[in-house]
Amino acid sequence: MMNPIRFAIIGVGNIAPLHAVAIQNTPNAQLVAVCTRDETRGRAFVEEFGSEYFPSYRDILARDEVDAVSLCTPHDLHAPMALAAASAHKHILVEKPMARNLKECDTMMDAARRAGVVLGVVFQMRFDPLTHKLKMLIDGGKLGRLIWTTTNALWFRTDEYYRSGAWRGTWEHEGGGVLINQAIHAIDLMLYLTGTPTRVTAQMRTLNHQIQVEDAALAILEYADNRLGLIQATVAAYPGYPERLEIVGTRGSAIYHRGQARLEWHLVEPREDGAEQGAVSSGASAPMNINAAGHIAQYQDFVAAIHERRAPLVDGHAGRTSVAVVEAIYRSARERATVELNVNAPSFTPQ
Repeated sequence: MMNPIRFAIIGVGNIAPLHAVAIQNTPNAQLVAVCTRDETRGRAFVEEFGSEYFPSYRDILARDEVDAVSLCTPHDLHAPMALAAASAHKHILVEKPMARNLKECDTMMDAARRAGVVLGVVFQMRFDPLTHKLKMLIDGGKLGRLIWTTTNALWFRTDEYYRSGAWRGTWEHEGGGVLINQAIHAIDLMLYLTGTPTRVTAQMRTLNHQIQVEDAALAILEYADNRLGLIQATVAAYPGYPERLEIVGTRGSAIYHRGQARLEWHLVEPREDGAEQGAVSSGASAPMNINAAGHIAQYQDFVAAIHERRAPLVDGHAGRTSVAVVEAIYRSARERATVELNVNAPSFTPQ
């Protein structure tokens, strides 16, 4: 029988309860420690989910009974905490985005490689059954050669949301706005399903929030195979609309109403019109209007990756790619120019 992987959750913000539920529902996984500077919140979290409270993440990293850490902290803490965890030879599962920029992503990947630990990035939408179905349609050639791809994340966040944490809405701590926080899920899903663009032309604005970073962005994408694409993202669209991915090919098209858990596809020849419905889970109107199914599936893969000594399905390379696209969008918008996108290029860090 395999030994359980003993997890510590670092940070107990909005997303941490889903991690705790996922650990509870993953065979060969156990929650043994929780860390936050807010002792009242930390002890309340332990009371609900079990384990032991620690005020310092470095105290957790010093514990032999901790095998892996789940980083649920603000974006600017992902890289330094991951580096410390790797040095302590703990496996690392980090919430999206992987980090604020490519430079931080690369330091995390290098540290994990040197320490021989597993590094994963949480993009739970990849584990949706409907995502798997759409991936099969695309990779199996059912849609033909892809010619058009769009992703839409017309979400809503209140001013109170940004005031709820001093790190929110800042370049220094969040690393950006709607693109790197909310829309990064939809961007990652698009990249996973349809590949990476080679050129980006973008605009971004702060339209309706008192924040440093963008609350709206548009990006035109160009691909090496002559395909076009579009990213639309905002958190100024009251009351928040379910995210959607549209894919057009030479033999048919598909619309993944991700926020409504519905996939439809239409094939030209042989003629086929299909649709499937899943369980709804979307943060369009509020961060926590999502269920734990995707996190559970990702934790199960992550634990299996540790035991099997392999990379998880969403590893550092996968987490890095969405950050590369976001960086390219920021650079294009700031320079008011089309940007060549090379996911291995040096990072561009907005100031």
